[in-house]
Amino acid sequence: MKRITLTLVGGGASSLAFLDAFTRHWNYQPNQDVVIFVIEKKSVWGVGNAYTEDSHSNLLNTQAGVISGLPGLPGDFMHWLKAYRLEWQPDFPDFTIESSSYAPRALFGRYMQDRFYRVIRQAAEKNIFILTFAAAVSSMDACPDSTGYSISTECGHQLKSDAVILACGTHNKIMEHEQHSAKVFSSPYPVRSVTRAIDLNDNVVIVGARLSAIDLAIGLLERGHKGKIQFRSRGGFFPSVRGTQGTYRNQFLSPGYIEQNFGTVTLADLARLFQQELNHYRKHHEDTLESLQFPTPPVTNFHHFLSTEIELAKGPRGWQAILYSANAALDIIWRKLIEEDKQRFFTDSWSNAMALRVSIPKENAVKLLNAVKSGQLSYQIGTETDSQADVIVYATGNARDLTQADSPLLHHLFESGLAVSHPHGGLQILNETYQVLDNRGFAHASIFALGEITNGNFLFTSALDLIVEHGSRCATSVIASLTQSEPPTDESSWKQEAGNQPSSNQR
Repeated sequence: MKRITLTLVGGGASSLAFLDAFTRHWNYQPNQDVVIFVIEKKSVWGVGNAYTEDSHSNLLNTQAGVISGLPGLPGDFMHWLKAYRLEWQPDFPDFTIESSSYAPRALFGRYMQDRFYRVIRQAAEKNIFILTFAAAVSSMDACPDSTGYSISTECGHQLKSDAVILACGTHNKIMEHEQHSAKVFSSPYPVRSVTRAIDLNDNVVIVGARLSAIDLAIGLLERGHKGKIQFRSRGGFFPSVRGTQGTYRNQFLSPGYIEQNFGTVTLADLARLFQQELNHYRKHHEDTLESLQFPTPPVTNFHHFLSTEIELAKGPRGWQAILYSANAALDIIWRKLIEEDKQRFFTDSWSNAMALRVSIPKENAVKLLNAVKSGQLSYQIGTETDSQADVIVYATGNARDLTQADSPLLHHLFESGLAVSHPHGGLQILNETYQVLDNRGFAHASIFALGEITNGNFLFTSALDLIVEHGSRCATSVIASLTQSEPPTDESSWKQEAGNQPSSNQR
């Protein structure tokens, strides 16, 4: 019997999306089997960093009724919650099953684990055998006989594989901290552990003001922290609060419209398209009619900012619906955006855009506002840390530049020339096939990359609908490589799958 062996490095949401798509698209042959090694250092599957077991105050920012981990199954998370209530409710007794609820990310992680094992069972029916390994990959090299790749783990194991798919998720930055008298944490995660390591009376400075910073602040407050807490933001932005609007399908910021009407696009073009979209939305949907200025002004009065956002979030915010629907067009927009504007976007607009695009549930905003009112929580623009701080926590996000990531595997790939970093972040790949490029600019026939480590090639990779889309496209490319066939030129299949997915940010 012929055997094909794949190694999937990483066991998070991207891996689940890849395995699901590979299983569905693989043509079963009785005389052939496929073995897929899935190597994940955390020894939990389908979860990754986003949905790991952690504080229950870490909430999804998408309502439970519209989020799903697999394509073509809208509402699958809600179905799972109802069908398997006895499996999760003892550990999450405070969560109420409602479509409008924002579930703890750890609870969604339980669901993703269940779906991962369901895919394993379905794969076995096609002679695809998925084997999980709890280990950290330290290096990989081409075999001397050019018949595949040798993968080494930090614990000394070696695996030989015909193809490798790198889906190793997010990585912390290598931090070089200044000398502080304060206790320093390089990451807010896991929130449960970090908050327990902080004395209840400590004054805490959180460097950063995005989702990870908010997770830590809420975790401290929920634990009964008594000391002062301060967000310290470099750019002066803070996430918006999610309104009551439902899903919406863009008419102008859509793949079809942009493909048909633009050879290249500029940031000015996108601003005009957004305004057209907003006008169209307001003709057909209820809206709060708030004006949206971009760039938005920095947050100078945190109390006023949160109060205003909470009030606006009581109604539908059409601009948020448009930004979430734009997920489907992001790859085309990024491909067509002129290089000068790509550079300008990351230099001038990235932090501001993420504060608008990645919103938070109103209930978390209310908790933050209450802490501001009591004088416990504050917000300051700048990077200098307070000399009075007892604890400093860096919540500055993941390493977009992978040469600065705390990953032995990535450093090995760069040093060996098997991979190079993209100027805008991530690894350089062929966008159509997900094949990794080496330091000569050649594409590896059988090394692929997927998910967060492809940032730069794609603008935004952490939304769940985009994870599913890229997983399907990468699986199709890998199958074409293994079977020596051409990947399909008609992309309608994966576009249809993506269209069935509600727009949702990974967190």
